[in-house]
Amino acid sequence: MAFFDDSKAKQIQYLEEERQKLWDRVGGLEKFTQELKAEIERKASDDEREAKQSSKKASEYRNRVEDKLVEAKSLVEQLENELESARNTKNEINGYSNEANQSKLAVDESKSRLDDAESEFEKKLELINSRIGNIDSILEKYPDLESQLDEIDNFTLKVEENLEKSSVSLNALNKRKKDIDELHLEVFGYTQTDEDTGEENKIEGLKDELDASYEELKEKIDKSFENVDEINSLYGNKYQSFEDEYKKQYKKINDDIAKLLPDALTAGLSSAFSSKKDKEVEASEKLQERFNLGIYLMIVVSLIPVIVSIVFLYQGITIEQVITRVPRLVLAIIPMYIPVLWFTYSANKKLNLSKRLIEEYSHKEVLSKTYEGLSTQIENIENPEQSEELKFRLLANFLQVSSENPGKLISNYEASDHPVMEALEQSYKFQMTIDKLHGIPGMGKVAAMLEKKSKKKLSNKEKVVDKALSGISENGEDIPNDNDEIVI
Repeated sequence: MAFFDDSKAKQIQYLEEERQKLWDRVGGLEKFTQELKAEIERKASDDEREAKQSSKKASEYRNRVEDKLVEAKSLVEQLENELESARNTKNEINGYSNEANQSKLAVDESKSRLDDAESEFEKKLELINSRIGNIDSILEKYPDLESQLDEIDNFTLKVEENLEKSSVSLNALNKRKKDIDELHLEVFGYTQTDEDTGEENKIEGLKDELDASYEELKEKIDKSFENVDEINSLYGNKYQSFEDEYKKQYKKINDDIAKLLPDALTAGLSSAFSSKKDKEVEASEKLQERFNLGIYLMIVVSLIPVIVSIVFLYQGITIEQVITRVPRLVLAIIPMYIPVLWFTYSANKKLNLSKRLIEEYSHKEVLSKTYEGLSTQIENIENPEQSEELKFRLLANFLQVSSENPGKLISNYEASDHPVMEALEQSYKFQMTIDKLHGIPGMGKVAAMLEKKSKKKLSNKEKVVDKALSGISENGEDIPNDNDEIVI
């Protein structure tokens, strides 16, 4: 019996030792779990903070890249500054990329450690379950260990609770890792495989777009530098040719001035004649415009009877009535036609005079300009007597032409340029000519014949007018007064 009690005491002592060892292991496991939990929380918070910073920096970078692209398109003059900014931005992206890769590696390492811890937990849990089975078998033999097993169960529950917390932390880390992976794909792009063809398509990211923009900006800058060099070369050549040309012109002008200094008189006369000719050309252009205007006005006035006749016919008036009304209408527009005729006749007369003056001034200008050349050629003649004679003749002709006044072309300037007055004046001159012919012996009969013929023409025209007026009276048509209305 004492042996049995001793054996039982040894078993209890053994169980107590095993329980103590188990408790120590559970305590160590709990401590390890707490340390692992603290480390996971620390890593998770650090990774989350770094991920937020990376996301924030990536967003800032994307905004900055968009701003830089807009500025690069709108401000071509600041291409060099934009290029430097793009380079700095690229370096920052590379830094962000390295930070993202480091964060990804840290998350992967934390995930692997969590996976190892989870597998270790599962192994230890299986070991604990096996030992719990052993303890249950022992409890059947030793019911005194129930309280201790309850404590072990509570500890196991705590371990499972810690495991669930670790799983939640792992899920959060996986979600953060997914966000970082998406950000990585957005920044650096990815490769997509077509399921039908098996062809791999490269989806470009922000980094590729920035690289493309950088290359495009670089090409534009290089092209701009080339264009600037071409423009500098082109305008340098143009400036050189411009300078050479104007040096030649300057030299030529100096030579001409040197040649003209001894004969400033001819140069002055030539300039004066040229100035007068230019003024006459301007006056001729204005007179030509006035003459054209007068012609157009005469055409318009002449079309009035035609237009009125067409209106009468359109209103249903017979053609006989229209024919009888037209002569009176023509008489009515004569006061309109005479001023237009006077205006046109005067412009034509002045235009012809202006053309004659232009020819006269041009002739004098040419003679003045050729005097210098002729004088030089005469001086080069070897025969002194012949040279003196030719020089005398040239000077005499030049003085004769220069002394002629172009104003002699303006004759009868005191007479009126009205066509009616001019017709009366011509009639008066004709009568004076007839009277002079009467005074010449043998010419009286000729004068009488001319006068008779003129009177006969006047009487014939008077009969035609009287006949037209009498025809109008016989038809009973009255000359329309101011109260008559013409409907158009």
